Amino acid sequence: MRASRLIAAVLAAALPWSGASAACLGMQVHAHRGAPALPENSLASIRAAYAGAWDGVEIDMQRLKDGTWVLHHDLLTGRTVSGVGRKAVLQLSSDQWRDARLTGAGGGTPPPFLTDALRVAAAQPAKTFNAELKVIYRDCAPVSELVAGMKAALPHGNWMITSAFPEALRCVRGTDRQGYLGLIVFDPRHAESPGSNPLAGTPLGKVVSQRAAAPQLTRQWLANLAATVGAPVGVHVDALTLAANPQLLRDAAAQSVRVFVYAVGGDAALAQQLRATKQREGYLPSGVIIDGDAQAFCRAVGG
Repeated sequence: MRASRLIAAVLAAALPWSGASAACLGMQVHAHRGAPALPENSLASIRAAYAGAWDGVEIDMQRLKDGTWVLHHDLLTGRTVSGVGRKAVLQLSSDQWRDARLTGAGGGTPPPFLTDALRVAAAQPAKTFNAELKVIYRDCAPVSELVAGMKAALPHGNWMITSAFPEALRCVRGTDRQGYLGLIVFDPRHAESPGSNPLAGTPLGKVVSQRAAAPQLTRQWLANLAATVGAPVGVHVDALTLAANPQLLRDAAAQSVRVFVYAVGGDAALAQQLRATKQREGYLPSGVIIDGDAQAFCRAVGG
């Protein structure tokens, strides 16, 4: 009975744009901000992720003040991009972005524009380009232009857009009626975690994390998500959130809502949670977003 439930869940959550990875129990495995050991959101990390065993690569998109889209995670420069001071990405021009440099081991090169990454992704039709929209906009025009550009650059269609802002996803849906969209649900208990959010390392972050409760992702919540964003849609959650919502994978499979899971606490914590979920519920998510080696992670989940 448990085995049949697992098979049914995997089939119900199967992604239409590429085959599931048989090496990872049916889950897609995406490289978080590119392959490890290279600067995050760099062309080198994207190329390495595509060349490796991952099924896709997850990147972060933001917009410069002149409307050009670039790859960058944080709201401010300084941690991964140097040479322009500590500024909001939205304050920078394309010329300033060209003059900036990636930090860390393997850095020293200019941070990429989105068009650079799309050229790499265009040559990889079998692997998913997982692009997170980091900023919300008051009107849909910039997002509509972004989506139109991505559709033109990636005619193979093997790409997705995610965001923590439902409003941004609704803007995307206005331009792309058929593409998969994923809502990222932030667990406020991680408000102190370095690099995960703007509150990290601040007194407010400490207060929030101490007082926060886990997000409650009920069957009705999933139904509302599907109704407001439109299918195909999914939810992207942390392992800690998955643990607090043991019914999530079952409810999501029943409503054809896909689930991707990541772990602020790292790949080992994610693998441990997935093993526990599979043993208890008989379900696994549609995919995972990891920081390390894909094959090692899949072995850890399967073990």
